[in-house]
Amino acid sequence: MDVTASIDGNGNFLSVSPSSLSAWKLTPDELKGSSIFEILLAEDVLIAQQCFLAATFMQEAKNFECRVVCPDASVKMMYWTAQWSEKENSMLLVAKDKPPTSAPGEAVDSGRLTKDKIRSLLEFLPIGLLLVSSDGKIDFANTMFEHMMESRHQALEDRLIQTIFPFTTIMGTLDQMTLNRYVDVRFEMRINSEKGRQIPVEFSLQELDVGGTLMYLGIVSSIGERLELQSLKKQFIEGISNNVRTPIVGVIDHLQGMLGGGYGRLSEQYQRGLEADISDLSETVGAIDALLEAEKMETGQFKIKPEPNNVMVLIKQVVLSSLQPIREKDLVVEINGSDSEVMADEARMFQVIKTILANAIKFSPPASKVRVEVMDKDNRVRVEIIDRGCGMSEDQKKSIFERFRKTDSDNGGMGGGKSLLIARHILEKHGGVLGVISHPGTGSNFWFELPKMREQ
Repeated sequence: MDVTASIDGNGNFLSVSPSSLSAWKLTPDELKGSSIFEILLAEDVLIAQQCFLAATFMQEAKNFECRVVCPDASVKMMYWTAQWSEKENSMLLVAKDKPPTSAPGEAVDSGRLTKDKIRSLLEFLPIGLLLVSSDGKIDFANTMFEHMMESRHQALEDRLIQTIFPFTTIMGTLDQMTLNRYVDVRFEMRINSEKGRQIPVEFSLQELDVGGTLMYLGIVSSIGERLELQSLKKQFIEGISNNVRTPIVGVIDHLQGMLGGGYGRLSEQYQRGLEADISDLSETVGAIDALLEAEKMETGQFKIKPEPNNVMVLIKQVVLSSLQPIREKDLVVEINGSDSEVMADEARMFQVIKTILANAIKFSPPASKVRVEVMDKDNRVRVEIIDRGCGMSEDQKKSIFERFRKTDSDNGGMGGGKSLLIARHILEKHGGVLGVISHPGTGSNFWFELPKMREQ
């Protein structure tokens, strides 16, 4: 089975052949826009990066082997050919599930690079890069890192890496074991330039085979602007909570007091007006709470307590809690499938199912059916909640989880973006995934998958 694809300079898929579904259990639509490095086995990513660099700068095809991790956690060995196209401004890829034939004695290029080749590849890349020997000595620093450090050309070479990065203050004395702790892990730290200026950076190491010798590729990104934006965003979110949410809650309390007779008897018309105002203001508070919760989840500031849970039981509990809107629209909710156990935070998973079912109820036409399917897929559990609403266009599906998108019933049935965004974060925290299948006029199928609980 051959898969052909193209990626941009950052490794994001531009096009993928339909055979990706058979080979990797991923559709072209699921892959487009995502990074190829997300589907590769973590320990193979460095090989792919080396070969992509070589194919780009040396203008020749590169062959290499890398494993793909499928959604069901199965691993497929693939034999790749990468060729950079100046005309298309993209990397053209062919992935085969069988090794290419070669003449006797002819080896497939494994992507191994010499030190001189690596220097030429790294020199002018727009990110700080350095080559470090296994004893912690800097062998080479590219132009971007020299500029970041405000140092002269080649002035950083032969320096010990711990004289720049605070290894010893974080992890004790420097040795190969210490270096290995930084491999494939990103750390945020502050370093001092040659002129004494503090620079906030993100730093990581990658192991590199240089002509058969173990070396390390240091990757350094300045994060000053990102930290400043994060600080401004935090101030903005706190401002919304303190300066917007709190006064609105106060107004709601005041209006509820009026409805309760605290200001005398009110006419029926006036009461209906107050109830409408309270409803609108409560919806605004709910939107602000969703925004705050989404911010908390995006920054990882929430915890889950996984415990054994029966997915079918959770679904039935959600349906029972939603009987009023179901009856108001005269809907039929059909539940199919078998009992499946997952390790999940019960309250959070209830929230996920409630969000998706509420979305299906909201956009279902009266007297229609909402179908819930629970399926076992190898070591995963898949839940599909299918409605017969107006469906979504491709553009709407792409923006369905956008954080600040306005949602209402006139937008083609896209549902509550912030709530769905929160649901996606919860599922990702559980090692799951959330998606949607929909076309205009055919309804929507919101689905999610979770790892199945391992049998003891």
